[in-house]
Amino acid sequence: MDKSAVFDEARKAAWVSIWTLIAIGVAEVLLSFFTNSLTLFADGLDSLADALVSFVVWFGIRMIHRPKSRLFPFGYTKIESFAAFVAAVIILFLGGSIVYNAYQHFLHPEPVGNYPVTMAALAGAGAVSLHRAFKVRSVAKKYDLISLNLDAKNSIKDGTASFVGLASVIAAFFGIPYMDAIGSIMIAGYIFYMAFTALKESALVLVDAVKNPEMQAEMIAHIEKKFSVRVEKILLRPAGQEFYAQVHVELDKNMSLDKANELMSKIRASVMSEFETEDTVVIPKPV
Repeated sequence: MDKSAVFDEARKAAWVSIWTLIAIGVAEVLLSFFTNSLTLFADGLDSLADALVSFVVWFGIRMIHRPKSRLFPFGYTKIESFAAFVAAVIILFLGGSIVYNAYQHFLHPEPVGNYPVTMAALAGAGAVSLHRAFKVRSVAKKYDLISLNLDAKNSIKDGTASFVGLASVIAAFFGIPYMDAIGSIMIAGYIFYMAFTALKESALVLVDAVKNPEMQAEMIAHIEKKFSVRVEKILLRPAGQEFYAQVHVELDKNMSLDKANELMSKIRASVMSEFETEDTVVIPKPV
């Protein structure tokens, strides 16, 4: 797989998301002043914050493509996960702000000024967000990019939240004034759910958690069957969508240095080919 093409497509997807969400957010916030709808205002802020999230994701994906350096010998792959972590923290602060404003509006409800405009804005925002989100998600799933997948989920949340807000505004239209505040609180609920999910996934990558522990057993079985050597242990280190492997094998202490080097080279090449590791280090233990 051409990594340059992967990151180019991912960057373009995140870049389009940024401007789509900015346009939706600005339009909703401006219309909320005209309609006096807290739900529309909350949805607009949500879209603008999502645009910031998309920018963080875009920046993270852009950094992944940088070559390894002396300061970063493993490359910049974890920046993608760090970008997702930062984005999740931003989303949490946004959710808290919306809940606070919604609570104040719930205590002192105000009627929405122009229901047709509010409903049309929420419906349009939801449709555009969902359309864009599913396109971004297809790219994220294709290349297994955590931050871009967060961006897609966040846009799906943004689109569905708009329709939840639309339902609450319709309820307010039929005589339940505090439903406008309830709608914004429900949107905040979406926000908190997405934020905690993203925090968990990105934090696991940042602390080198292995999501697929069975892979170690599969590697051991592969090496022992193919090369007839005993594997003492295998250590895996995730790095973004890639991972590194450290293989400890037991070799006959009477084996010549040339044969040992040849065998270790074959094991390394086989593991990298079979399991698509970014790099594999084979460490011998004489027995």
